[in-house]
Amino acid sequence: MEGPRLQGTDGVRGLAASPDHPLLQGMADARRAYAERGLFTEAFAEHYAFAASGWLLERAGEELLSPGAVLLAWDPRDVEGRFAGALLRGALRAGASALAAGVLPTPAAAVYLQAAGAAGALLLTASHNPADQNGIKILCSPGARKPLPGEDGEVSARVWGVSWEEVRDAPERGQCIDAGAEARAIYVHYMHQLPNRWLREGELAGWSLVLDPARGAWSGLAAEAAAPAGPEELREVNRLGEGPVNEGGGVIAIEGRREVSGKDDGLIRAHASVEALFETGRARRDALRSGKGFAAAGVFDADGDRAYALIYDPFADAVRVLGGDEALVLQARFLAAQGELPEEGKAVLTIESDTGAAAALAETGLEVVFAPVGDKWILRAAERWGDQFALGGEESGHTVVPGLLADAEGRVVRLAVGDGLKSFLNTCAAVRWLGEEKGAKGAYGVLAEPFPRGYKKSLYAYHVDRARFAPGEEAWEAVSRSVWEQIEKGFPRGAVPRWSPLQDDPAVLYVIMEDARGRPLATIGVRNSGTERRVGISLRGPADWDEILRAVGQAALRELLARMKDADDPHARAEGALLRSLGEAPRDASALDAELAHGAEGRFGAAVRPERIRKEAIRGGLIQETEEGLALTNLGRWWLETGKCP
Repeated sequence: MEGPRLQGTDGVRGLAASPDHPLLQGMADARRAYAERGLFTEAFAEHYAFAASGWLLERAGEELLSPGAVLLAWDPRDVEGRFAGALLRGALRAGASALAAGVLPTPAAAVYLQAAGAAGALLLTASHNPADQNGIKILCSPGARKPLPGEDGEVSARVWGVSWEEVRDAPERGQCIDAGAEARAIYVHYMHQLPNRWLREGELAGWSLVLDPARGAWSGLAAEAAAPAGPEELREVNRLGEGPVNEGGGVIAIEGRREVSGKDDGLIRAHASVEALFETGRARRDALRSGKGFAAAGVFDADGDRAYALIYDPFADAVRVLGGDEALVLQARFLAAQGELPEEGKAVLTIESDTGAAAALAETGLEVVFAPVGDKWILRAAERWGDQFALGGEESGHTVVPGLLADAEGRVVRLAVGDGLKSFLNTCAAVRWLGEEKGAKGAYGVLAEPFPRGYKKSLYAYHVDRARFAPGEEAWEAVSRSVWEQIEKGFPRGAVPRWSPLQDDPAVLYVIMEDARGRPLATIGVRNSGTERRVGISLRGPADWDEILRAVGQAALRELLARMKDADDPHARAEGALLRSLGEAPRDASALDAELAHGAEGRFGAAVRPERIRKEAIRGGLIQETEEGLALTNLGRWWLETGKCP
């Protein structure tokens, strides 16, 4: 049987569905249920694990220590263990020796995979996605790297090429080995070694640290790895077992924020680590103002590869939010001051990074290279540039700094891993140095504005048929025309537009605006999400180009809405019902949620969550919050009036 490519940017993800889920009616094939309805079932997890394990085993080289083994690990969202059991069965039926590490962060799994020399890893996680979703990431050996698009296609072909009957009837030929304790111990040892650890023992004396694992895989392990730095206070909040992953705190709730004001009581109470950091910072305000340490929080997602660093500012009674761009700039300056940047070093950013961050990195002497969105491309760049790769990452908090690891036979290898905890601790090292260089007042001033920020906006069309956006397709051509028309209308003289297909991912529509010397001024990128049914537009450029870039984005978004909305998607129909409910006047959010919930019982299906529909309509620019309640935006009213709204 043939079918579409299953992988997104980072493996497979979908709504975790039990066998009696209503959307599974009439869907006998779990692969079709995933590909067509986004349902991640136990049968699909086992089928996928069987095919992916076989693929990893076949390509395992003789240089590996354990070429017949596959590492299995997961984040804790699978409370009943149903999907973990399916993952294990699939690997064993494929003939793998399963190194079952249990709940383990993705970065720790990558380190253990390299140390153990297994054929690869299957990680059961939906990362930062909501707790009702699940998925599988693949790591390949050697190097714990992620599959590239061609390899994703190979895995998809294997999934489609073996029937469920073959998977179900295959004997469990492999053996299961409990690797949890060993995996955790190896990661902690790795983090305690130089140059992986920039902080020496005791260097955070006088600091207060808060760790927020988003009720996920870093629970307990992050504190163990951070303790040798010797903070005066070390608190872990929002731990495993306190509720669904990625709720109650974590990176998602503060995504896109630069700061949290001390007056923002609602957010402070709703976010465990923000609340804890304000409590700690305010209690130590006088000491912090005099330069006696810092109060900081490391905030992660469920599987631990993303991180924000939060710093309490005692002069402003505010928390500064340092995302991926800010972390990379501070870390690069720290490395430059220590003389640790490589000659002709490269800093790799994705096309969604702030142009101000790129300029700041260039000022350290690094050459800035742009890559597609997805930390797999940062890892690919690290492999491509070797010793010249200094650091890289995404604004979302995925950052990569190479380290050194000794495997079970004592061979030392260079390893680049996307590691949220390592990034947070490296940022703490940079902040500590900044305090020594600038003094307390000066350091907090830099943290409030690490670099002159440019215009940075992302627009999204949700509930779309992603297959419609590809080179040569109608939507692609329409968006290309709209972008070009806006460029001709309004960009300043001296800005030269260049269509620039990305070397690694031609499925991104990408335009770069350069000056006469070929230096980047602004970027415009349009791409499908790899994990959600949405297409995004990233707009980056100088702050005073905001009106021009906004016009480009709005024109492109209208083309995407008109040509890509999937009228068969129940979420798109629910979104349409929401907009029609707001057609006459603003309304209360809770009343709208109740109305959509009633509709979900019949017209839309039980999978539709009203709160999600409402939030995505806000993020998509279709509705907005006003003093009178939720109301249509100009874009939302235009979309409703086109008559194409499902």
